[in-house]
Amino acid sequence: MALRAFADVQQLINRVLTQNNEIGGVGNSPHGAFWSNLSYDQFVNGNVPNVNPPVPILVKGNSAGSNIIMSLNGTGPLFNPNGTYGQMPANGPPFFTSDQIADIAAWIDAGCPQ
Repeated sequence: MALRAFADVQQLINRVLTQNNEIGGVGNSPHGAFWSNLSYDQFVNGNVPNVNPPVPILVKGNSAGSNIIMSLNGTGPLFNPNGTYGQMPANGPPFFTSDQIADIAAWIDAGCPQ
């Protein structure tokens, strides 16, 4: 599914978490449902709320270097079984499918159209 705007990304994340019965667990995390509560500018240029040290959410045009993609895949220095944080969502499995992650990655690689 092509994500054409930030609202599409928000809807995808909410839909997947709701379908997986995980949306209720998000409220217990330090960052909450940040993708729903941040403006477009805060999401694409900011850090994950309430996480210290600061963790940038994404890098426009570079999904492979974006923490949101690494967190959903459970890869990278922060998001693996031995890292600071595990694969997201923390109350998974189930986790996002590779196709769902690819959709978000394609949006990032396209420069995060608003």
